[in-house]
Amino acid sequence: MKQRLRFNHIPRLLKLAGPMILSTSAITMMQIIDTIVLSYDSSQALAAIGPSSMAVILFQGFLFGTAGYAGTFVAHNHGRGNRQGVIASAWLGIYTALAAGLAALLVAWPLAQLFLLAGHAPQVARDEQTYFWICMAGSLFPVFGSSLAGWLSGIGRPALVTAVTFSSLIINALLAWGLVLGEWGLPRMGIAGAALATVSAQLVAALLYALLFARAGGFSNQAARCLNRVEFRRFLSLAAPMGLRISGELAAWTLFLVVVGRLGTVELAASSIAFRINGIAFFPALGLGQAAGILVGHARGAGRDDEVPAIAWQSLAVCEIWMLLMATLFATAAGPLFSIFAGTSPESAGIIATGVLLMKFVAVYCVFDAANVMIGCVLASAGETRWIARTFAIASGIFVTLLWLIDRSMPDLVAEWALATGFVFCTAVVWVLRFRTGRWREIQLVHRPAA
Repeated sequence: MKQRLRFNHIPRLLKLAGPMILSTSAITMMQIIDTIVLSYDSSQALAAIGPSSMAVILFQGFLFGTAGYAGTFVAHNHGRGNRQGVIASAWLGIYTALAAGLAALLVAWPLAQLFLLAGHAPQVARDEQTYFWICMAGSLFPVFGSSLAGWLSGIGRPALVTAVTFSSLIINALLAWGLVLGEWGLPRMGIAGAALATVSAQLVAALLYALLFARAGGFSNQAARCLNRVEFRRFLSLAAPMGLRISGELAAWTLFLVVVGRLGTVELAASSIAFRINGIAFFPALGLGQAAGILVGHARGAGRDDEVPAIAWQSLAVCEIWMLLMATLFATAAGPLFSIFAGTSPESAGIIATGVLLMKFVAVYCVFDAANVMIGCVLASAGETRWIARTFAIASGIFVTLLWLIDRSMPDLVAEWALATGFVFCTAVVWVLRFRTGRWREIQLVHRPAA
């Protein structure tokens, strides 16, 4: 009985998962707040928030994935009991965030000009340009916050991440209402106000994380603060592939929506809403995956590699139960769910009818996506980021090529969504097979201290 309880990781998983779910959803929740407020401003701003916010996530996904991977190093050192290594690992994320923030600031304005070439209505294009460059110019704040959120999660303090995230969401909602609509004596700035509200909330979150890090002695620890160039390069060699994988996945699904959009407005609207509804299942699953990754980091850092399979399979079981529940909801209540987003336009009936069909595909791939998310997070925490990035790049290339062939030869919504479901299934199988080989045991993420 004692041996069985020793490997019962589910209670610790669930304790970590709640804050991680909220943290992973923060950016999307802020953009939902901006979208709701902008619906009271203008239809042009409401139209612009979709493409521009997706572009922000696409570019910032690489920065988040790279800087946030410091949390994995923190978890390994925490499991080993190496407090100095914990602080030094957090600084790896901080230095990455500083470099990423500067790079984003330099490219924000040139990249924003691309919206003027998209062929959208002039006012919509200008609004897209404005929202994108303001959010990109402020990339330092969310990326810096991501690195220190990884530090708190890695040392088992996710409740503090929850508190900071809630604070930033409240600030974003209040500022968005004031700056977008000109309430409370603030200037009415439209979509620029929405972007400034988001960046300001991210700045407050970054300051709160910095305060917590300072109270833990992180800034005063001169030895940990000193940049070890060899260790920093090694960190980037493992973290950058993780960032590339996140951006690559976002790019693949963005291209999928672009191709679906060639079929018609109803098909694009239904597919976009289907992805938004799928977020109800995906973000909790991602939070569970990140919580499992922290447990894996603690176990590997403490030299208990034999616990990792139990963590992986127990976490997958929990995630699969969640996904099965969501799949049942999506398959049986697709109509009511779609009616929330479809509006009252003349195309609403067609969007809902198409959406009911698409949610059957979503329900099927949710079952497979549990392994896709969970085992992918476990492998990344174990140090398999380079292999994951290479494999996903190949899989995405095959997916996009087949999607292009379908679009060129027999464009059909069912065929394209069937391909997407097959893509999710195949990547899930590949992750599971890779984990079962045990190759992750050969990777030593952090160096063992000298005896």
